[in-house]
Amino acid sequence: MKKEMGTKSLPMLLKGLLLIGLLLAAACGNNASNEGQQSNAEPDSTNAASNAAPEAVKDPVNLKFLYIWPEYEAIMNETIRLFEEKNPHIQVEPEIVPWDKAIEVMQTKVAANQAPDVSFGWTHWMAPFVNEVDAAMPLDDYLQQDPAWEQSFIRSDLLDISVVNADKPFVSNIPFKLSFQVVIYNKKMFSDHQLEVPQTREQMEQTMEKLAANGIIPLAASGKDGQIDMLKDSFAGMNFVKNGTAQGAWLAGEESYESAEYIEAMELAKQWFSKGFFGKDAFAVGNDEIANLLLTKRAAMILGNNNQIPTLQEQVDDELGAFLFPAAEGLKIQAPLTADGFFVLKTTQYPDEAVEFLKHLTSEEVQKLWASQSKSMPVLQNLNTGDETLDGLIDQIAASATDYPVQKLTYNPAELSKQLQAAFAEYLLNANADVTASAKKMEADHRKAIESSQ
Repeated sequence: MKKEMGTKSLPMLLKGLLLIGLLLAAACGNNASNEGQQSNAEPDSTNAASNAAPEAVKDPVNLKFLYIWPEYEAIMNETIRLFEEKNPHIQVEPEIVPWDKAIEVMQTKVAANQAPDVSFGWTHWMAPFVNEVDAAMPLDDYLQQDPAWEQSFIRSDLLDISVVNADKPFVSNIPFKLSFQVVIYNKKMFSDHQLEVPQTREQMEQTMEKLAANGIIPLAASGKDGQIDMLKDSFAGMNFVKNGTAQGAWLAGEESYESAEYIEAMELAKQWFSKGFFGKDAFAVGNDEIANLLLTKRAAMILGNNNQIPTLQEQVDDELGAFLFPAAEGLKIQAPLTADGFFVLKTTQYPDEAVEFLKHLTSEEVQKLWASQSKSMPVLQNLNTGDETLDGLIDQIAASATDYPVQKLTYNPAELSKQLQAAFAEYLLNANADVTASAKKMEADHRKAIESSQ
């Protein structure tokens, strides 16, 4: 009986064991499969990360950079730090030179093959590095490849100023901060004498007449440092525009100083000088003494530069204002923009990195930094400084005539300007000087400067 039951139950037992085995195998198979999927997934993601192209390590770059403004060294160091932070492979090596030696130092460095990669340069004085020596790198391609950068400047003609040669019609300099002649005035003195800011040259003359009648120097200006000479050139420029003769030779700065436009400008400047509008000692004092006349309230206005305004304001309790010199009745204000700028040397081994540095200098971040810490006038559109006087000038600049032709000098005006200032001073100081003879002498010096550059 027992033996019979054992025989019958064996197949059943085997079947049960087989079923349990299959279930265990299925369970183990599923676990193995899941573990396999997990282990396979991890190597795949690891491989994907390891197979991704590593970021290319850029070769180190050392940019040599020459600029002026020792008074702004701390701000420039911060500017450089921001650039190096964004471009860790680039190191900028700065060098500071005196502003009045900048062209001379750069010419020496170029001749000695020791030029920096990026150098300071005035936008309107690039002839020494384009015409006299072929040193400035064309920037047009970089500007055209970055339309946002090209169109970011306060006025469309600002870049054109550095195009100085018809045979080399390229942009050679990128503006960094605006620099131009302005009239700086004491607002309280204007209010005390019931004067408004003149809107035309005729109104300006009436304002000066009133101030002179009250024993106040109307518009202190230095003949010694060329301010009156610059004003005379501004008069002449407006005359050329008014007469429709601002073309041809005038565009290259090769117009005749014996022209009717220049003669008229010289006579107007002498008329104002004879009336004492610029002060009796205009040719005995420099810019610092002129500024002191405004600070001590002996002068209601001075001819100055926009960059002087913050420093002067710190030294006087009365609020100062500034405006562009008004144009004659019927003409738009002429705001011949000039700027402190920078250019890239053709000899640089790092043209792309040098241009990136120029873009950094004209970025909104850096322009705001310089506007807030040095009261510099930015070169970008719609970027105000927060200073009422400076922002008022920026608005005047933006709205001023852009249809004035831009002169592109084919020669270095530095030495010529000294000679012309001396000849013009002789004319103003000699009551009996003949304007035609004086203009002839100035024109002779002018021609020599043109010929020496060719």
